Amino acid sequence: MDQRPGSGRDENEQFQQYGEYAYRQPPEEYRGEPAPDGRPAEAPEWAREGAPYGDPPASAPRNVAAGERVRAHSRAVTGRLIFVLAVTVLIIILLQSVVFRLTTVYVVGNVNLTPQQVAAASGLVKGLNMFSISEDEVRQNLSSDHTIIFEGMQKDYPSTIYLYISERESVASIQWLGILYTLDDEGMVMDENNTTASPEGMPRVTGLQVTSIHVGQKLEVRNREQMQAYYDIISELELQYYLDQISEINLSDTDNLYLLIENGISVRLGTSEYMRAKIGAIRTDIPYLEQLGKSSGVLDVSTPEDAKYSPES
Repeated sequence: MDQRPGSGRDENEQFQQYGEYAYRQPPEEYRGEPAPDGRPAEAPEWAREGAPYGDPPASAPRNVAAGERVRAHSRAVTGRLIFVLAVTVLIIILLQSVVFRLTTVYVVGNVNLTPQQVAAASGLVKGLNMFSISEDEVRQNLSSDHTIIFEGMQKDYPSTIYLYISERESVASIQWLGILYTLDDEGMVMDENNTTASPEGMPRVTGLQVTSIHVGQKLEVRNREQMQAYYDIISELELQYYLDQISEINLSDTDNLYLLIENGISVRLGTSEYMRAKIGAIRTDIPYLEQLGKSSGVLDVSTPEDAKYSPES
């Protein structure tokens, strides 16, 4: 066989030998038969110019079948996806209705109230849907009990809630129109009693210009500076564990505030400024005066670093 270039060797064989493009004869339906006179074969009827648009070749049925298979596969995938979504929604509904139901409430911070009392006031009952429980709603429910301060709530799925609270406590008393009221450290009116005797270990507040006083509401006074002085004095007495040593807090003049110690000594505070240093001076000086046998007179701590004692004249 002649191997030289240009010999009678088929060029297609050369391409195949070097791994180049392979040549395939088109299917018979794509080839026209050569004319008897040797002219080039005519194009098939479906490919001739002017042929009706969309007339498919003989192989078109195979392409149509492939398209149908693709569409059928797409419909099957869509159907499976819809089924999965439906099952997922059903599972979520079942979980919410069966699994995520409130069964336990833990109360943290209660002292005088029982956990059952706090839980009942919060409106949390067994069987509630965990997802439907709103912190704002729980806060609103607890606000109906003026002795409870709502601090927060934590959900522990699937069925437990922790309630964090603190309790208001009476720290002072006030006489108004023959009725004894007790107050917490923020001026909340805790309760009322038809008595004139102040509770033991609780200072009596005097000099307030009261405009409204109702249990479960904050005390309202004409002079807001009086309530600010009350906050400042009470908070420092509590912080320094000296509240039970005070028998009276006089707030009639906010520029000349007075305390009365249980042992009978009066303490002039001046204004409500530097209250921490003033209460600290009282805690230092009163024990010293008691050692000297003093049970009356006036201790002036309006300048806490230079406290002065004046015996009763």
